[in-house]
Amino acid sequence: MKKLPLLITAVLLVAVLSGCSVLYPNWGKPTDSPSPTKTATETSTPDPTETETPTPTPTDKKEATVEILDAYVDSPNGVIQVIAQVTNFSEDGGTCTATFTSGSKTVKVSEPAESNAANTQCHPLEINLGGLPAGQGTITVSYESDKYFGESAPSSVTI
Repeated sequence: MKKLPLLITAVLLVAVLSGCSVLYPNWGKPTDSPSPTKTATETSTPDPTETETPTPTPTDKKEATVEILDAYVDSPNGVIQVIAQVTNFSEDGGTCTATFTSGSKTVKVSEPAESNAANTQCHPLEINLGGLPAGQGTITVSYESDKYFGESAPSSVTI
């Protein structure tokens, strides 16, 4: 009989402690933002005799309103910093891609995006200055997920 109150206490203790994970589903996850998975690709504009197949725009996706908040040359760190967001929804799982273009040189860098209270934020996008031509260039940021696709207006930078 003395084992019954002990058993009830143990069951209640387990139920109370497991309830914490129900109330806070991210228990044990780091509070820092996840380490971004960087991918960079470099392409050149083809010669006029070559034909390029245009990339089809996804038609079954809703429009994402992408906005570049800041794009600037960070010379001490050897990168172009691009800060962007998607303003018309909030979701996790999408990818932001910054595209730098100057003359025939095009460089793309992609980072994951994550939801915020009112919008979707791109992880900071860094384009390495190495190999980029000096002078005026343009940057655009595109966003793509399972549900949305969109591209920002171009922003100018001077290297």
